[in-house]
Amino acid sequence: MNLSRSSNNRRGTAAVSMIMVLMLLDLIIVGMVIGGARDHDLTIRRIETIQSFYAAEAGMNMAIREMMNNADEDGDGGIGTISDDANDANDPTFGQAQVLVTFIVVGPPTTLRSKGRSGNARREVETVLE
Repeated sequence: MNLSRSSNNRRGTAAVSMIMVLMLLDLIIVGMVIGGARDHDLTIRRIETIQSFYAAEAGMNMAIREMMNNADEDGDGGIGTISDDANDANDPTFGQAQVLVTFIVVGPPTTLRSKGRSGNARREVETVLE
């Protein structure tokens, strides 16, 4: 009788131990998946920020080129502006980012503002030409 009780106790202890180990492994795996998802989201936000910055820089280069050539190369009706026609649907794209360039003339200097956007990220670059 004693032997069977001792054997049952060992089996019960082994079963409980295995369940605890499996639960611990499950918690570790869930933690890794959640942590990985957060890192993935952060990486996407960083990429969107970089894309919007480079789109703003490219738009600035396009606007300065228009001013140097004295020609409206993008067909928005203004020299030195890029897609400044109040229609976001036709803004130039660079990868997945879009750009809009406006200019303001206050006295002798001209201020160009290039606004790049990608996803939730927005970047603005400003240049003053005299």
